[in-house]
Amino acid sequence: MPTNNPLQLTNLDAGLYLRKSRMEEGLDTDEVLARHQKALLDYAKEHGIHIIETYPEVVSGESLYARPQMLRLLQDVEDGRYDCVLCMDLDRLSRGRMKDQGIILDAFKDSDTLIVTPEKVYNLADEIDEEYAELKTFMSRREYKIINKRLRRGLQQSIEDGCYVANAPYGYKKITIDRKPTLEIYEPEAKFVRMMFQLYTQGYGCTSIARYINALGARPHRSAEFNRSSVSRILHSPVYVGKIVWNQKKHIKKGVKGNSKNIVIYQPKEKWTITDGRHPPIIDKELFDQVQAILDKRYIPSKNDGTIKSPLAGLVKCANCGMNMQRLVMKGEPYLLCNRPGCCASTRLSLVEERILEYLARTLEELTLSPTGTLDNRDTSVLETTLEAIQKELSATQRQKARLYELLELGEYDIPTFRERMDAVRNKQAALERKEADILRTIQDSKTANTATLAEKIRYVLDNYSTSDAAQRNALLHSVVQTVFYHKEKKTKPTAFYLDFVLSPS
Repeated sequence: MPTNNPLQLTNLDAGLYLRKSRMEEGLDTDEVLARHQKALLDYAKEHGIHIIETYPEVVSGESLYARPQMLRLLQDVEDGRYDCVLCMDLDRLSRGRMKDQGIILDAFKDSDTLIVTPEKVYNLADEIDEEYAELKTFMSRREYKIINKRLRRGLQQSIEDGCYVANAPYGYKKITIDRKPTLEIYEPEAKFVRMMFQLYTQGYGCTSIARYINALGARPHRSAEFNRSSVSRILHSPVYVGKIVWNQKKHIKKGVKGNSKNIVIYQPKEKWTITDGRHPPIIDKELFDQVQAILDKRYIPSKNDGTIKSPLAGLVKCANCGMNMQRLVMKGEPYLLCNRPGCCASTRLSLVEERILEYLARTLEELTLSPTGTLDNRDTSVLETTLEAIQKELSATQRQKARLYELLELGEYDIPTFRERMDAVRNKQAALERKEADILRTIQDSKTANTATLAEKIRYVLDNYSTSDAAQRNALLHSVVQTVFYHKEKKTKPTAFYLDFVLSPS
């Protein structure tokens, strides 16, 4: 085994990946990751490594596709953003399926990115290091299978005992009683849960509730603000009357049902496993039942079986906030709406679909009249406006970073608080930089698409669209259109919406 020379690490740019091990199950995730982060930051400081961005894996499943932070990290590694990646142990990166382990190790090897742990530095371009890493991940995989068997044997008993806890839902925090995990009420969040239930019985909808509690300072665990979907999930959850719920969702792996990515399906209530928990309720049974009765009258859930129901899935984005527009059946008809409360008005999905097909027909006619050259007159005004807004936000993050340094010097922050807030700003900056790069690329692509190839693709789409199902239509549209930016003002006519198109590169 080659020895590691710490001096070789000086002045390297690094990403920092945080993930709990199986040995730390049952411990508070935030506390574990904070402890690991401190240890790795101390290591980085000692060896002169510059941490560019931190990737805290809060939700971590078996599959690589259930690890969003790892997917982000791999993309940045493949783009050559880092000289090395710091983690507590090689197992934190590569434990899981053999196929996933190979993808992860190949990404580091092909990009010449070092894996740095407090115990050892792995240079996968070195044959001995590569063999050692493969052996270590193989042994980790065997251990993983053994632990999984043990967990499966104990899972059913834990559910029956009412002490199974995966992650603390909003309004609770995890604790351990008699060596068994359970939940206790976390009042700073529980007060908003009670508010949601009470407002719903008073006639408020999920979007109005989300807007109201966001204004009062409520923040969900894994996003910036509450929206219609996150409020709805809380209102439906029996956890808040002291129940333990299992099997609420399942994962459809990429490609299993023609899906282009891993899909999470929230299952209907009849498929849930529900048992009495050991934790105290936040909501009394009478109020909960009252809310369920209203929900049953108002809400008809879509039957998500992993197949694509909307021809516009993943295609249409809100021009205001950049989020994907969601399909929701209202009054018996599918609509497109933005999940961000109060962002933009909704529209019938059929109207948007019709407008997209009209645009493609016009584009084909233009291309037929001018079969050579490039599309250099495409309207990219919405993209350029979005780009300008992102660049303003990037400037604001630079000012935030400068202000954090000032507050540290003035003694307003201690070191852990400073690092935590600086990490948050850096994560925001990195996300904005990725968006900026994507928009710049799409603006360029929209101006340089090859007209002959594009005309052929559009003709194929229009010829086959009417005889295709929703999934096939979605694939056809994605073959010629990269993104559709949607904008509609409140209280306007149903057809008073505007679309801006980014064509797929030919």
